[in-house]
Amino acid sequence: MQNWQRSVGAGALCFLSIGLVVWIETPLPTAAARYAWREWRLPALAIALDRGDVALLMEIGSQYFGSVPVGGGIVDYDPVLAKRAFAKAVRIDPTILWGHYSLARIAFARGDFKTALAEINAELAANPENLRALYIRGLIYGYRNLPGDLALAEADFTRFSDWAPTEWAGWNDLAWILAKEGKYREVEQAINEAFKQVPNGRDNPWLWNELGVARLNQGNRAGARDALARAETYAARLSVEDWRRAYSGNSPTTDAEGLDVFRTGIEANLAKAVNGT
Repeated sequence: MQNWQRSVGAGALCFLSIGLVVWIETPLPTAAARYAWREWRLPALAIALDRGDVALLMEIGSQYFGSVPVGGGIVDYDPVLAKRAFAKAVRIDPTILWGHYSLARIAFARGDFKTALAEINAELAANPENLRALYIRGLIYGYRNLPGDLALAEADFTRFSDWAPTEWAGWNDLAWILAKEGKYREVEQAINEAFKQVPNGRDNPWLWNELGVARLNQGNRAGARDALARAETYAARLSVEDWRRAYSGNSPTTDAEGLDVFRTGIEANLAKAVNGT
């Protein structure tokens, strides 16, 4: 009995010394937040406890918004929880890279364009070198679609594509905006530039679909048939995981439906090119 009591006492003393070291090195609530997240996987508790580890808050937020599957794994998706993490991160450090950007993406996904625009402009003010924010702002303008927004979206997507010419999404959404403006010849120019710049761009169904629709609107049915047939072929090869990577801000529950709608849209466009109706 006495040996057992001595061992407990020694263990308690050891634990106390470790606790003192943790207290000296970092505020105890923040240390507890790290433990709650990394050992217990309790994000809400970790967010509540965190007093200064913005990297931890950004890690938690990114896990629950915008994550993509790894090896077919399950995607965590909880934008409310992610917003709490990102919002606390920017309260601690308003200039943290990707902080306001991430809040803008969440607001955009909810259709709250006013908040999304304020947050993405805050990101550009805090981190003017983060021109990826231009892509998100272009989306906000494109979907908000108030007077003057299309020109603003075109400018942002153009600047983004100049900055990141190998990324297909910038060219694709620039083409989308140009089409909304009725600039179909410029759509062709943008897509042809994408084919030159984007690795494997000629295997991309989104780009071929935009090109096909632009040709349809110019009365070029033969050219539209060619482009849309290619779009249909490459869309058939897409997996749900491919769709998640392209639309990581949306709920994973909509991935399969979104892919089906995309394929159905291509088929409908191709039918118009073939039948002329």
